[in-house]
Amino acid sequence: MELRHLEYFVAVAEERHFTRAAERMRVAQSGLSASIRALEKDLNAELFVRNTRRVELTDAGRALLSEAHRTLASAAAARDAVAAVRGLLRGTLAVGCEQCLGVIDLPPMLASFRRAHPGVEIRLRYAGSGHVAEQIRLGRLNVGFVALPGPAPEGVRLLPLAAEEMTLLTHPGHRLAEYSSVDLGRPR
Repeated sequence: MELRHLEYFVAVAEERHFTRAAERMRVAQSGLSASIRALEKDLNAELFVRNTRRVELTDAGRALLSEAHRTLASAAAARDAVAAVRGLLRGTLAVGCEQCLGVIDLPPMLASFRRAHPGVEIRLRYAGSGHVAEQIRLGRLNVGFVALPGPAPEGVRLLPLAAEEMTLLTHPGHRLAEYSSVDLGRPR
């Protein structure tokens, strides 16, 4: 099994389309298709159900997808570890962020990191906090800035960076409108 085969497999799985996956990976579709066939032969399992419009993962494909993400992340970490021994910090930092976080000014933070580590490519993805946390759990993101209402998913560690007061808006006739503050942890 080659890492290139796994990279192509992940691209097809995420794009749900061989042509778009080939464009994303900047390879000929025939080469990508041959790589997927070689991977299926190596695993002795069909990974996709193909039709003319899109492809869908089989049960075997779904089982492989999360492991492929982890394997590719581990391979990248191995390359970065060797570079670090040579005194270089390089690789890719995948960052997820909730779009509406007002207490974190992310662009200057990322710019400062980039100046300090020009060999690191930063990939920023905006999504809801729950999705960002799940992507970290799956190994698709390295770090995320989120506002979770409860505990983090298993395998994800939360480190509080800031706190922000929230304001509750109600209609003047609502039963909570008479209070100057509300404890959300206690039902009324």
